[in-house]
Amino acid sequence: MAQGAAFDGRLLVAGELRGYRQFHLFDDGLYPLVHQAAGPWDGTLQRAVCAAGHDHAAPAPDCRCGLYAWYLPGSAIVSLGAWNAVIAARGRCVLGDRGFRAAGARIEAVALPASVRWSPRAGTRARRLLADRYPGVVVHSSTRRMLAAHPPQDVSALGVTPPRDASRGYRTALVLVFAAFVLSGYSLALLPRDDVANAAATWWPLAMLGFLVWQAVLVWLMTRLMGNQAPRAEPPAHG
Repeated sequence: MAQGAAFDGRLLVAGELRGYRQFHLFDDGLYPLVHQAAGPWDGTLQRAVCAAGHDHAAPAPDCRCGLYAWYLPGSAIVSLGAWNAVIAARGRCVLGDRGFRAAGARIEAVALPASVRWSPRAGTRARRLLADRYPGVVVHSSTRRMLAAHPPQDVSALGVTPPRDASRGYRTALVLVFAAFVLSGYSLALLPRDDVANAAATWWPLAMLGFLVWQAVLVWLMTRLMGNQAPRAEPPAHG
């Protein structure tokens, strides 16, 4: 990858740089999670413009414009229900510690969300739409398969060492803790009411303590997850 001028310790680079981000799929294409008024991404090469309306080429060093993506997939696939995607950025890029913003990018691959994957009809319709609108994009049946086929690039040669991304682990733990509470509630509902009432009368202090601990763990996991999304040098890669 060719290197360009330096900016605040980061490099402006030319070439292609792999990144991860999310989209929403509508009838006319894949829309970014924000700035949806700009329309869907192009089927070939999406070019950045300044969303603030400034008259300069994007991305500008002193602006927040550009096409965003993360180096690592964890923080880029937090939103549930969205389409996880791999993009290949090109042209000038402003590099941050967790992600970058680029002058242009193409969608390289997408993964079917669970809600679409579980519905054969919805999956067939989505694949047909993507084949028509984005013929060069590889559609994977799961995010795991997409990441196996399109792993993160080593960007250390660009002077960037992305911090370890624990977003997926926190998200998994959050789901498991919540599911454990829900399953416990359903289990109690299956027991005879008299047994539940007697147990509640005897063990209510312990049950209350367990509930408070459960809430504290949920809050801690959510705080860690949201904190892990915040990059140290660039805004989140959802633009």
